[in-house]
Amino acid sequence: MKTRITELLGIRAPILQASMAWITDARLAAAVSEAGGLGTIGPNAGCTTVTRDPYETGERLREQIRECRRRTERPFAVNFVVGVVGWDRQYSDRCVEVGIEEGVPVAIVSQGNPLVYTERLKKAGMKVIHVCSTVRHVKKAEEAGVDAVIVSGTEGGGHSGFDQMTTFCLVPQAVEAVRIPVVAGGGVVDARGLVGALALGAEGVYMGTRFIATQECPAHPNVKRAILEAGDTSTVAVRHGSPFPDRDARRGDRGFVEERRGSVRLLVNDFLKKILAERGGRLSFEEALSDSGGSDIQPQSERTIAAFLHGDLENNTITAGQGSGLIRDIPSCRELVERMMSEAVGIVQRLRACVLAS
Repeated sequence: MKTRITELLGIRAPILQASMAWITDARLAAAVSEAGGLGTIGPNAGCTTVTRDPYETGERLREQIRECRRRTERPFAVNFVVGVVGWDRQYSDRCVEVGIEEGVPVAIVSQGNPLVYTERLKKAGMKVIHVCSTVRHVKKAEEAGVDAVIVSGTEGGGHSGFDQMTTFCLVPQAVEAVRIPVVAGGGVVDARGLVGALALGAEGVYMGTRFIATQECPAHPNVKRAILEAGDTSTVAVRHGSPFPDRDARRGDRGFVEERRGSVRLLVNDFLKKILAERGGRLSFEEALSDSGGSDIQPQSERTIAAFLHGDLENNTITAGQGSGLIRDIPSCRELVERMMSEAVGIVQRLRACVLAS
């Protein structure tokens, strides 16, 4: 299948693996790229502990980039989270420096102004894709010179904007607004989602939760089991951070690993049900995942490690997309990508028959 995204990135399948902190490591990224899609190394990939040292953060990333190259000769991406000046910019600056030094082929940039890194990354020879949550952001990214955009709907398990635009509504409006390729993220887990995204005008899909439930993902078996057991109403979107982090008195010094603003989707397990009951059904991300005792300077990161890497879902929940209820197995990345592409052909043939019959 050829789209402008497959041509731009040099991949066979228009499937991009989304970046997820701690669990999108070199092994997973390489497996996706080897399968024909685009694998992405995420923040703190391959790590199990928090670091407060920007240099160490960069060297951790360097090792993951080199490990990915040892595993595949295919294109892959690194996610660069745009840091906030006076907060965590030194971390993202260092990661960008390492990415440039290592000659990363594709940069997926998120959570910040596209003007911050786009020019530097493109001058270094990278293809730059910016993650957006509104049409306004999409236009701004195109003006900044990015090669493509990912539009992330609120159905996704990861970060999305305060506006909580749905994928079905956001994608066609984004496609109409810009000339560069648009990739659809948020709730896509199978060939039906891929074909649906293409029908809306997108030229690829950005999948996170579906790749958690693969053999190569380092997420704990308890996490994968929870996704397999999820139903149609097993997730809930909650507010996350502040839309004005520089004016948020609660921000403290949460470090590079903390997402800052927008909303995320959480899996509703017994722990989250308890928290919801205690707060009358209302909560924020910080309330759900912060240490109420305040002893941990990075409680959200520690909880993410405990849940995703150590499988402690009795005292934590996980971020997961609304499409979790459609996930039924734990294939290899190759099996997943090949199945999606094969089933997509069948869906298109069925649609063609419907059109011809009319």
